[in-house]
Amino acid sequence: MINYYDSNRFISKRTLARLAEVSPRTFARYLKSRRHVLEAMGVSPKAQKLPPQAVHYICEDYCIDLPPELQDQRALDRSTIYQHLIHALQNAHLERKLEEIGAGGNTCV
Repeated sequence: MINYYDSNRFISKRTLARLAEVSPRTFARYLKSRRHVLEAMGVSPKAQKLPPQAVHYICEDYCIDLPPELQDQRALDRSTIYQHLIHALQNAHLERKLEEIGAGGNTCV
């Protein structure tokens, strides 16, 4: 998935660990290995919330997909890729529902 980073959103380390599906301790070890990069961005090792540029770096480096609610909504709304993805997911959901109805047979008496 393509991440549309919100240039005003700070995200907590705990949230990023959850999105990466690792424990906060494992994520802290990863951050420690990238400390020199984060310090160059002005991020303190004790910071609980990470600034947008650090979030962008970490998501790209650790391959974290941000959920839509943590992304820039204006960019998502303008993205044709995202709109096609939503459309495809809606069609797949509709097709599953129609198959369920067809597989259930006629239950009306």
